[in-house]
Parts: sequence; C-alpha cells; structure tokens
Amino acid sequence: MASTLDEEAAAQPAQRLARIQHSSLRDLVVDTIRDAIIQGKLKPGDKIPEIELAEQLGVSRTPIREAIRILEQQGLLNTRPKNGTYIARLNPAEVRDSLLVRASLEELAVKQALEQATVEEWAALCDALEGVVHGMRHALEAGDTIAAIELDTKFHTLLIDGANNGYLSRTWSVVGLPFLIWAPERELYPLAEADSTIAFNERHAELVTVFRTRDTDACTASIRSHILRKLVDVGASAAEAETCPRQGEEA
Repeated sequence: MASTLDEEAAAQPAQRLARIQHSSLRDLVVDTIRDAIIQGKLKPGDKIPEIELAEQLGVSRTPIREAIRILEQQGLLNTRPKNGTYIARLNPAEVRDSLLVRASLEELAVKQALEQATVEEWAALCDALEGVVHGMRHALEAGDTIAAIELDTKFHTLLIDGANNGYLSRTWSVVGLPFLIWAPERELYPLAEADSTIAFNERHAELVTVFRTRDTDACTASIRSHILRKLVDVGASAAEAETCPRQGEEA
C-alpha cells in the first residue's frame, strides 16, 4: 500500500511557481516616476536622467525605457529626438480636449448607470463613493497627495464601472483616462492652501449629494460641471507655469 501511494505521488506533477512578470518591474518604475511628478520631485520641464534613475532605483535601463514609453503615451513625458526625455509641461489646449472627452464619457456612464441600477444598487454605489470622499479628506489632511489623487481616480472609475458598459470601460482604459483625472492637475499639487484642499474634497462630496437624488438631468449636469470646472483651475496653473524658467531644456 505504501509503495502504491509513493508511486501515485511521484506520478503527480510538482506544483509550478508563478512566473515573475517582467511587466511588474516596469509598472513599479512607472509608479515611482509618476509619484515623483505628483510630489514635485520631478517638475514640468525637467529632463529625465535614464542612467541616474536606473542607479537610484537599482534596475537596468530597460524597465526605465519601458516606463518612459508608457508615461509618454499617457502625456506625462515628452521625448525629443537627440535631446532626451522631459516631464511634459501643461498644454491648455490638450487639457481642454482631454477634459471634454472625459466629461462626455462620464456623463454617459452616469446616465447608463441610473437607467440600469435598482434603487438599492444606486444607493450602494453612492455609499461607496461617499467612502472614497471620506478617505480623500483624510489623505488631504495628512498631506498625502498621492493617496488623494489615487482616490480621485478610484471615485471616477467607480462611476465608469457602474455603467456596466464594456465598450465604455475599455475606451476609458485604452485612452488612459484614469490618468487624466490627475495629470492635468499635477502642477496644482501639493495643495498647499487650506482652501484648495477643502474645495477639492467638497467638490466630490457635492457630487455624491446630487447623485443621491437619482435625478438623471441633475446628475449628468453635475458630473460635467465638476470635470469642466477643472479648466479654470488648470488655466490659472498654466499661466503661472509660463512665468517659471524651464529647467534642463535646450532651445
């Protein structure tokens, strides 16, 4: 009997360990550079030093270059042939276009979610959004801008997912809209002014209040207003940025 059991055990293939994904290292580098931009360690116009970054992060230049390609697709970096890669500066025209696209997609998401969700499901979504707003407030009070921006992304992603529209979700993902939530505003962070911090949180709290009414016109109008109001914020930030010297750039 013992011999038979041993033979059966030997016949079973050994459990394989999960393959280490190369992309995970790339994604860590993406997050590190992104966080440095949010924190102001890397500023618009700064040149990205590939070799120095590789040494600081303890990685080869391959994941650095892969991360640069991803961040360039997301509009955070600009690569100039024979000149290098730089942190992208705020472009008011591109920001306007991206926010208009965002507003249209989120309006559609809210409208479809309201059409499909039961009263209980919509209330549960509103509760989840309110929980995110509370987390955002705590993050801002603690001065954790990275957490606040990630929660901002989570808030709007919940709205997109609430529509249960695969095409809409894929469009959101493909064009990098989760990053547009914070990318146009990265020059506004850190939120040094107490009033700005309060406004950032209250704008999301106001949205939840309107959403709880389940009034389709009011809800879609509020999300559009919420997003396009950022154009005023970013416009002011862009005007200030134009007065600052561009570090590391060549004519």
